Amino acid sequence: MTGKTHAAAGAFVGAALGHLAGEPYLGLALGALGGLLPDVDHPGSWAGRRLRPVAVTLEALFGHRTVTHTLWFALFLGGLGALLSACLRGLVALSAWLAALALFLGAISHLALDACTRSGVEPLAPVHGWHVRGPLTT
Repeated sequence: MTGKTHAAAGAFVGAALGHLAGEPYLGLALGALGGLLPDVDHPGSWAGRRLRPVAVTLEALFGHRTVTHTLWFALFLGGLGALLSACLRGLVALSAWLAALALFLGAISHLALDACTRSGVEPLAPVHGWHVRGPLTT
C-alpha cells in the first residue's frame, strides 16, 4: 500500500476513536501517524525519510515488513504514545489512553492493509510464522 493509503486508514480509525473521546482532530493526527510509522523500516517511506538513520539501520538489519510490521511494534507504539502523553500532561491536554489507542489502531490498520497485498505480513513474528497474504499488488 502507499503512504497516502496508510495515513488515510490510520486517520479514519484515529478520528473515530477521537470522536468518542471528544478529541477527533487529535485522534485523526495520531491515527495517521500510527498508520505511517510501521514503514520506518524503509528509507524511502514518509517515516523513513524523517527518521533516516533509524530506517537505514532497520532495513540493513531486518529488511522491510519485518519487525515493524508486527503486533509487537503496534503495542510498542501504543505504549510510547501513552508514555509521551503522560510526560506532556502538564503542557498539553492529552489523554494517555487516546494517544495509546490511536497510535496502536493506526499501526494495526497499516498491518491490515499490507496483509491484503501479495507480499503480506507476519504479524506475530518471531513467536509464530503465520504469514497473511492477499491478492492485491501495489
